[in-house]
Amino acid sequence: MSPERTSGGVVPADYPPPFSPAEAIAAPTDPADERIEVGVLIVGAGPAGLACAIRLGQLLEDSPETAERLGDVPVAVVEKGKQPGSHLLSGAVVNPRALRRLFKDRPELEQVPSYGDVHGEAVYILTKGTASRIPPPPTMRNHGNMIASVAQLGRFLGEQAEAIGTAILPE
Repeated sequence: MSPERTSGGVVPADYPPPFSPAEAIAAPTDPADERIEVGVLIVGAGPAGLACAIRLGQLLEDSPETAERLGDVPVAVVEKGKQPGSHLLSGAVVNPRALRRLFKDRPELEQVPSYGDVHGEAVYILTKGTASRIPPPPTMRNHGNMIASVAQLGRFLGEQAEAIGTAILPE
């Protein structure tokens, strides 16, 4: 038993709300001509969902018999916005390791949108009258990472996913 349970504390996970699978899983109600049957459905066209779609597309390129078993639309991404990236607002420092692995030995890696690499970083402690520089902690060391707009990265990944055969279903 965990320490909080032996001390008499309440653990919310011990009291889940009532759930019936019948509330979440039901037979389709739309007419058959309005349904899209997909092999794999990914919810959300953020960087993770799109990277998943791209990787699945790459794997299906290597295994056409699996792609055939998944049907006419083997991979689809449902997006709440008008297009991938439309709900991604921030700028970011991106560690390119995952992108390098995703696009390994492919020309797409050179097309990833960025504002350049991080060449240095500085951390300051600010008081009312002074600013003291301190060494960046390990989590703030970004040398070699890239500066990117997450929205542009999302649009780029969406284009790559579509190019490899993913159906993107916006709004």
